[in-house]
This record gives sequence, C-alpha cells and structure tokens, in this order.
Amino acid sequence: MNNIAYTEISKSVRILCVNTDKFKTNCIKVDFYLPIGEYFPAQNVLASYMGHTSKKYSTVKAFNSKVEGMYDACFDTTVSTVGEKVRIRFSMEILDDKFSIDGNSISQEAVDFLVEILSNPNATENGFDEELTTREIRFTLENIEAMKNDKRAYAVSRLRQLMCKDEPYGIDNEKLEEGVRNLDGKQLLDAYKDMLKTATVVITACGSVDSEMLKDKFEAFAEKIENRNPAELETVFVTKADEIRYFKEEMDVNQAKLVIGLRAGMKDSNDDYFAYRVMTDIFGGGPYSRLFLNVREKMSLCYYCGARLIREKGIILIQSGIEEENYEKALSEILNQLDIMKKGEFTDEDFNSSIIALCDAFKGVEDSPVAVCNFYSSQEFDEKIISGEEFAKKIGAVTREQVIECAKRVSVDTVYLLKGEENND
Repeated sequence: MNNIAYTEISKSVRILCVNTDKFKTNCIKVDFYLPIGEYFPAQNVLASYMGHTSKKYSTVKAFNSKVEGMYDACFDTTVSTVGEKVRIRFSMEILDDKFSIDGNSISQEAVDFLVEILSNPNATENGFDEELTTREIRFTLENIEAMKNDKRAYAVSRLRQLMCKDEPYGIDNEKLEEGVRNLDGKQLLDAYKDMLKTATVVITACGSVDSEMLKDKFEAFAEKIENRNPAELETVFVTKADEIRYFKEEMDVNQAKLVIGLRAGMKDSNDDYFAYRVMTDIFGGGPYSRLFLNVREKMSLCYYCGARLIREKGIILIQSGIEEENYEKALSEILNQLDIMKKGEFTDEDFNSSIIALCDAFKGVEDSPVAVCNFYSSQEFDEKIISGEEFAKKIGAVTREQVIECAKRVSVDTVYLLKGEENND
C-alpha cells in the first residue's frame, strides 16, 4: 500500500490517510480515545445517541435519509476498549468519488456530515434530549443483556472482571448496567464535553479521500474546541501472576465455558510483540495449533479451544467450550500444552505452519478499505506505523528461540468455569 500520509493537526488530534485508487469505496473512521473511568456508562449511551440523531438531523428518519442520500453510505458508531483506553468510534464507508453521478465529492459530503454530528449533537446547554436519552439507554441496556445471553461472551467478560478487578481493565458489567440505568441528559452532555476536551482524536481514512480536504475540515473542527487538555492514556501491565485463582459460577447453560487468563510477561504493547504473536498462534491460533490438534481433535475434550493475545494489556486469553465432567482433564491438558511451549517441545511443523498462516493473514489486511482502516488504526499508538507486508516480514524473522523465551515468561493468573446449574430436586 503506497502513499501513507500521517499528520498531527493539533494537540493530540492526528490524521492517517492511506491514498489508493484500487477500491470502489472509501472508508473514514474518527476515533476518540479516553481513559476508562467515571464516564464509561455515559460513553456507551453517547455513542448510540450520536449514531441516531444530531442537531441538524434531529429525527431518525432525517438522519438515516441523509446517510442513504450519500449513495447509500454505511455509518456506524461503536464503543470498545483498547487496553485501558475507551475508544468511541464514528465510521463511514462511502462510494468512491469517481462514481458520483453529478460530479460532486461524496467523500467531502461524508466528512462534512461527520464534522456536523460531532460538532452539533441534538442537545441544549442544559443537556441531551431526555426522551431520546431514555430511548438510547434502553438500546444500550438491550445490548448489555444480549451479551449476558451470549454465554461465550459473558464468560470472557467475567474472566476479565475477576482477573483484573483492581485494574481499570476489569470492567464490572453490573456496575456498568447500573450506571447506564441512572443516566440523564445532563450527564450525557458532560460526557460529550469531556470527550471533546480530553480525548486523543485519530482520523483514519483509506481510498481516494483528499488528505488536504480532510486536514482542513478536522483542523477547523479542533480549533473550535475550547480548553483542549488531552488526558494521559496509560495501561497497567502486570508481568507475572502471583498465584492461580479459580472461580466457578452456575448459570442455565447447555455447554460449560472454561476461560483461562494468562499474564504474558509483556512490559508494554511493543515488548517482543511479534514473537508473542507467533507463540500464541502456535499454542492456540488456528486449526494447526497445539490446543486445536490435541485438546480438541486428539483428546476430544472440548468443542472449541483457542488462545488470543490481547497485546494492549499483555494478556493471553484461552477460551474453550466443554462438557462439565471434562473440566479437570481439559484444564490439565491445556496447561500441559502451555508447558510444552515453555520447554520448546513443539515441532518444526507447528512453528512453520504458524509463520505461514500469520504472514498470509498480514499480507491480506489490505484487501478492502475497511480492513485497511482497521489495520492502520490498530497501530495508532505504536512508535512506527508499518504496512501489512512489513508486518509479515517481522513475523517471518521470529525464531524458535524467541518463541520459547516468550512462553517461559507466561504465567497462569485466573481460571474461570461457567457451568450448568445444579439440579437440587
């Protein structure tokens, strides 16, 4: 991918523009990064609110009509966490300007729309509209409830809360739900003002979007924000677990969920990242991994079993679906496979399969404008932004010895089992 322009336009407001004419659509993402804190419940509702209405497009019909009028563009808002940062994202996928029937710039219209909804929410000086706030609170609570009903996602969220309960990362979903229920329009307005004043803002664009136009529009947006004072964005990295903690909970589930949290031993998100990525992939990445081939296929101890590295927090998360009676055996074999990684007893075939799969994956990250934006935006806090090809080269340069050394630094922190309810009849 050629022609990557990176520009700091004001204090903690920057633009990453990947110019290419290979796609039929363009993608633009505006990310607001803030520390996980008191405004987290409000931020969840705020993103939903601003994704459905604004001062200029005050009704859902007017709002959607505007988006659809831009050649049926796709617009979305999300809230997620990246390490111990909250990311509030506003994203659009639009038709490339060369397909405009009237010759007008679709991308400029889309940028104007983004700046409009970010600058002028549907609110007064006293707060966001109470009726609309109530509606968005209901939507947000429905999303929280949907996560509870997804037992796989629920188990992961509980592991996260239990493992990191003394860290900002350990979000308590009951407290989140309570916080959302108790919100009002004034609190939403406070969260919105805090977002503008204290967030690190990163705009990522891919396609034929005019980088100078993008710069001018968001420079003007940033200049109108008074008293900008971006918050420090830091994450607590715990390099070693002191002991293994075990938790079991009962719920109405057909299939037990075993989730294990490991401390990777990373000091920060860049600490031996590529070697850790290969190590985690050999251990529990694809169908060639140790967990898949041994715990699932050979020993039939689970329905699924995999591991993923949460780079931004220095955690490795193992997820598996099991029969409850296989808990001890499955746990024992998963930890045995981790010991095999530490001893370097994985095969050359294991190692080579992982290298090939990861290199192929990184080489393919630039196959769509959305994938490009996601890939480059994931590097927003790295020291240097590199291409998918460069990522693949770094993966290819990882050695067995580096993988083993990373595995030796891993420690087991928390084991969580979500099992079916006991029948006391």
